[in-house]
Amino acid sequence: MKMNRMVTAVVALAFGTQAGALPAIPNCAAERSNPRCIANNDASAAGTIGSGPSFYQGGTRDELRGGFVTADGQKLIVAINTLSDVNDRYGAVMEVDLNTGNRRIISGYLNSTESRGKGVTTQGDRGQTELYDLGRVSDVNPLPGGDLVAYSGGQAIRINAGTGDRTLLWTSATSGDTRVRDGVERKFTAGGTAGAAAGRVAVPDVSVNTPLGNISLGGLLGGNRGNAQPAATAAPQPGNGYFCPQSTPAPRPAIPRSSIATDAQGNIYLLHDNNPLGSGLALFKLDASKDYRCTAVSQFSANGENVVGGGIPWVANTTSSGPLFGDLILAGDTVYAAGGPNPNYIVVGVNTRSGERTLVSGQRTGNGVQVFKKGNGEALIGESLAFSNNFLYTTEEQVNAVGFSPVRIDPRTGDRTALPVAKDSPLSVGWASDTQLYAIPNSNKLLVWYRRALHLYDPATGQNMILSR
Repeated sequence: MKMNRMVTAVVALAFGTQAGALPAIPNCAAERSNPRCIANNDASAAGTIGSGPSFYQGGTRDELRGGFVTADGQKLIVAINTLSDVNDRYGAVMEVDLNTGNRRIISGYLNSTESRGKGVTTQGDRGQTELYDLGRVSDVNPLPGGDLVAYSGGQAIRINAGTGDRTLLWTSATSGDTRVRDGVERKFTAGGTAGAAAGRVAVPDVSVNTPLGNISLGGLLGGNRGNAQPAATAAPQPGNGYFCPQSTPAPRPAIPRSSIATDAQGNIYLLHDNNPLGSGLALFKLDASKDYRCTAVSQFSANGENVVGGGIPWVANTTSSGPLFGDLILAGDTVYAAGGPNPNYIVVGVNTRSGERTLVSGQRTGNGVQVFKKGNGEALIGESLAFSNNFLYTTEEQVNAVGFSPVRIDPRTGDRTALPVAKDSPLSVGWASDTQLYAIPNSNKLLVWYRRALHLYDPATGQNMILSR
């Protein structure tokens, strides 16, 4: 489908701030005609604040995902999904100037006419095809030396920030069709899965209690009636050490969730939540010093038995995914994640050096398991997460059908505090959907993606404004 380039009308506004400083937030209750105070998620509003390609491209789920603000506090580097209902290759990494609201593409395909950089071209079933196009991109983080790493469709993709060109850094699994692999991806096939050529798919031997009695998922999903046939013998960790291991040796790799965090050494951290079923839960590290081979920093089996690291396991049920964590945040030596609902809506922390797991906060409202309730306050916990000035921030969106509902969490105590949202401000309008939070280094303010616009929000006062749209 051919998409016309969207026209971006720009509102020229005087911020009244010195160069390099974040713009001052107006009192929107007193300045209702100020364009930065007018909440409008209609298509006609796209591109009206800040110049460059607009966030909204005409898709049903055009939205910002994970990202980070540069160390100088001047630019947001962010993953953006566009037109996923039109073409699954659309998706990009974008830069937003926080002083002007101007936008530009760093890499990827925003639509059929606006793109930057190229992937790796290889021979596919229907001729030449381009790999690593950033379709379904979910997160982006910095790497040492100025490159970026984006996570898209189970692949960590290295982006040259200067050219936008994309290459494979790591993949959670490989295609069985070698014609769509580039030379880099071939290294993952060494020590690969035995039995793969026969088309066998290993299914964990999990017994589930049903009204009809105990049923073996291994036999049922494996296509067997009665006694399950043993799966083909496989290497304990397929993929030549690159794939992430399940909690017990298995022929299939563990498939991490879609958020990532990187440290100063370029190591990449990913959470894993029992996918495939029975594979256990873990915090994985793609080790930059070992060509990004995957190792477990902390891991426990699906029945709660410790494998690596220590501390509380947040699930002890072989048929449960556990909490559905969203954003992954690295602060110091601790990776934080938030989500729910099973066994509760919680925030967890994992020490990247020791693998020790801790319960940071667990909401008291609802039917969560008592042992996973921690901290005072009735504010709820969602999957959005940011770390700023020694506090964690989330929203209640995952739990309640509400508008923007920010929550501050003290990681030392687990206490939760509902934060204000100024009346007659753009964040006080409408219902929340796929809200994202971004911390700004050396600032007490947050960036908020909400209703097709990027906002600047002051947690202390609740005042906010549209920064870019």
